[in-house]
Amino acid sequence: MTFPGKNLIDGLSSENLQSLADADSMGLLMAPGESIAAYKERLLAMENSYAEIEKDLQNTADYNIFGEFSLDTRKRISPEILEEAAELTREYYEFSVNWVPGFFISKSLGVLWGGCAISFPDQNQLSIFIIRANFAKKRRWLFYRRDELLAHELCHVARMPVRDRTFEELFAYRLSPSRLRRYMGNCFRNDYDAILFILPVFLLLAVQILRLFFSLDQKMPIWPFWLTAAIYPLFLLIRNHLNRRVFFKARKNLEKAGVEKQLPVLFRCSREELGKISSLNLPGELSKWMCEKVDSELRWKVIGFRFLDLNQK
Repeated sequence: MTFPGKNLIDGLSSENLQSLADADSMGLLMAPGESIAAYKERLLAMENSYAEIEKDLQNTADYNIFGEFSLDTRKRISPEILEEAAELTREYYEFSVNWVPGFFISKSLGVLWGGCAISFPDQNQLSIFIIRANFAKKRRWLFYRRDELLAHELCHVARMPVRDRTFEELFAYRLSPSRLRRYMGNCFRNDYDAILFILPVFLLLAVQILRLFFSLDQKMPIWPFWLTAAIYPLFLLIRNHLNRRVFFKARKNLEKAGVEKQLPVLFRCSREELGKISSLNLPGELSKWMCEKVDSELRWKVIGFRFLDLNQK
């Protein structure tokens, strides 16, 4: 369960699309506009950083994160458990990640907290999984499934180079068996979304308490606060609906253009590319656009090689 070695990275070449396809299948996606030199440099930096982490993990029983809590290195998530999640990501998006270290932790980060990936985008895109200790022996806990939880975070790890917050949660929640989570998951896509969602609710509660205990019914009408509490949830629902509309239209257009594996292609697209694909309704126009992308960008050459049958394998 270590990061792909230097031999694999050194063997990557723009002339050898199979080598790039192999790296892509490991969850090492190329960034938009990234050259082969920049891609290899980034992977080598990641390899060095993960090697340092592995060395630290081997030499200590406690690995500290952010100075907040320590990970018990003896409670590492096994390759067998990570494989449960890899089955989902392979099925939906044609990649699997087994090189991110993960741990079970006993310290509670919230009553309903199940797990998360701690990522360091500015530190060579490093990531570490932490999930609730309940999952060490159980596949389910409350409304969480272990494979779904890990697969969700693996999607974030793999798609990090794309740097797209607009559809990030939508792709991750597509793996959920819950229709509600699949629909609502992309509502909260930024850190401030949850804050702006909950603050007006607390304000409404505070006003209700003031009205109740200080008899302010006449002096302080409640309807403006109900309106304020409803505005941001309504905005989130509308934004989510519009994003989903773009996503499903893009998927339908790929299907009409004869692309069998629409989800893996869309997973590797930026927000701008998803919007473009959704706007090209005629199969001929979309096929022409994809051919132009394959001819002009190495990342799309890999996408074409793996999923579009636009290159001779």
